[in-house]
Amino acid sequence: MYKCSVKAQLVMDQVRSRCQEDTQTNNKWRGRSGNYMYIMGRENADGKATGVVHKIAEDGSHKLCGSFKIMSDGIITRFTGLSKADWNNAMRSAEAEYKAKYESTKTEDTATEQKVAV
Repeated sequence: MYKCSVKAQLVMDQVRSRCQEDTQTNNKWRGRSGNYMYIMGRENADGKATGVVHKIAEDGSHKLCGSFKIMSDGIITRFTGLSKADWNNAMRSAEAEYKAKYESTKTEDTATEQKVAV
């Protein structure tokens, strides 16, 4: 499995969800100017999620048309074929999911630490 930061993975999960809605696959979607697919690249030590985007032709073949980069803090800096609205929706949903899952457990941990008798 591809390793990246939690926030970058949550954004990728949102993109994957968009793909499921459009094409019932994990990496293909319908954009404004055609059909696209992404392919994950190499793992990055700093937690970024990166890869390439291919445009799918009418005959089913595909050709490289761009790339994507999701920073370790969950910010999409480049994603060819996805609209800015899709970027914002993915980042907003991922941030909400991160806060619900991880920041609520952080406050519970600090509350527990304060209750421990020394």
